Amino acid sequence: MCMVADMENIERDTTASEARRALESIESAQLAVRNTPWPAWIYPVNAALLGALALSALVDQDRRTTVFAVMALIISINVYAGYRTGVPSAMPTSRAFVALVATSGACAAAAFVVAEITTAAWPVVVLAALATAGYLIGGRVHRASTGARS
Repeated sequence: MCMVADMENIERDTTASEARRALESIESAQLAVRNTPWPAWIYPVNAALLGALALSALVDQDRRTTVFAVMALIISINVYAGYRTGVPSAMPTSRAFVALVATSGACAAAAFVVAEITTAAWPVVVLAALATAGYLIGGRVHRASTGARS
């Protein structure tokens, strides 16, 4: 005799249609959470910090400390904003937003590669500007996809 199985079905058996409705309501709730608008201030803050992260590739001394400090700041601000909105780790459904954020992150990462290849600062600055601009555009796309007013 299995005690867990007995406890799970104390009252009655669930029908297939009841299970389907329950799963649909879970999916609907997940979409509602993933489409919750973020606070308007988070987009320019993230964009500026992503640009700062890319620019930290130009730091000669204590680069690792600077990078970790900026990354910790990005994470902590986003976790704070997530908990304030009630969705600390929800991935938005907007594919355009996710693609633009990934592209912005790639620009920030490329800044470190470029900084190792050349001594010129301008390519890193351009990549930082692209990372910032890409995130700002992504922020507009995300706000629009959630129906939030800008």
